[in-house]
Amino acid sequence: MQSKQQLLELIEKTEPDRSGYLKELFDYMPDRIVEELIYEEVKSGRYILRAGMPGDMVYIILSGKITGVDHQRMGRVYYFMDFTKMYIIGDFEIFADIPEYCVSVCAAKDCKLLKIPAGSYMNWIRHDENALFLRMKNIMATLTSERIVDREYIFMNCKERLVDYLVKSYENGQTDNRGRHRVMKTQAELADRIGYNVRSIQRAIASLENEERISNANGKITLTKEQFLRLKQYKD
Repeated sequence: MQSKQQLLELIEKTEPDRSGYLKELFDYMPDRIVEELIYEEVKSGRYILRAGMPGDMVYIILSGKITGVDHQRMGRVYYFMDFTKMYIIGDFEIFADIPEYCVSVCAAKDCKLLKIPAGSYMNWIRHDENALFLRMKNIMATLTSERIVDREYIFMNCKERLVDYLVKSYENGQTDNRGRHRVMKTQAELADRIGYNVRSIQRAIASLENEERISNANGKITLTKEQFLRLKQYKD
């Protein structure tokens, strides 16, 4: 990164909540640290960091969407969390003095990000009370929210988890000019996403289709605006 001004211009292009937080976070970042920031673009489906790799970089997510990935036994992949409000990743391990990343994170949508060596990040944030306070506040809010969501999610049955996923898919995905949204995941991918087997997913899909809360054609789920609203009503 060439200058603080260039950094601020990049941040200004992000969504309002993210922009406001990052501008405040970087308010007192020294120019010598700014110069170590590296801009990068990561395509959807590509990894940003992997569990077990040295935790030598911290990533600031400027745009896009990321998700946590757990590679389980027998080669299965479980997507366990969408980091909606996580604008910075890779520093949990640094604060905990853990030398390797604990989770894998990949881009769920194309991402634009900044990365900085872990040593430079810590050198900056240890001497910037404003940045340290804001980062700790964000981390604690995230951890608290995670625990609440985890407690609710663990008691959900397959159908409830599928409804939760479909609602989020509609809210965050693309719709056509008639307000319809097509879920591109296969049944096996949906099973990995929500942590149930394919047979349970098939039963949940059939049940929701019978209730006319979804449409299912050629193995792909489609939601109209009305069906989305009925799913939200079911969820609530």
